[in-house]
Amino acid sequence: MSSLDHYIAHLGMLSPANLGQLRELVCDDIHFSDPFNDITGADQYLSLLKEMFDRLDDIHFTVHEVSCEGMVAHLYWTYSASSKLTGQFAFQGTSRLEIAESGRVARHQDFWDSAVIYSRLPLIGMLIRWLKKRTAHQG
Repeated sequence: MSSLDHYIAHLGMLSPANLGQLRELVCDDIHFSDPFNDITGADQYLSLLKEMFDRLDDIHFTVHEVSCEGMVAHLYWTYSASSKLTGQFAFQGTSRLEIAESGRVARHQDFWDSAVIYSRLPLIGMLIRWLKKRTAHQG
């Protein structure tokens, strides 16, 4: 099993108890980005994940598809979690992973629709739902 395979498998069973094991699978200077974050460094990446577990409950990350070409992999996944502020939520997304010569993940870039989160927030959510209704096709 390659480091990439281990990384992907680890994402599927990620928990506060096994976060430290990710350290062995990523480069020291990993670059992670998503709609809310843009960070560099393994310590910062692990800190971000720890904060996610501190703020959210019932976190599940399910990888549905993986495609690799050379030193780049793409994942299609579903993420679900809950919080007191948003309630239960889920969304699909994709990730682009760049693999270093060492076999470790050098870059992890997530693509997903942040409106899923914003629409669950009390005031912002009302505005987003209103805008969606106003701009939706009325065919």
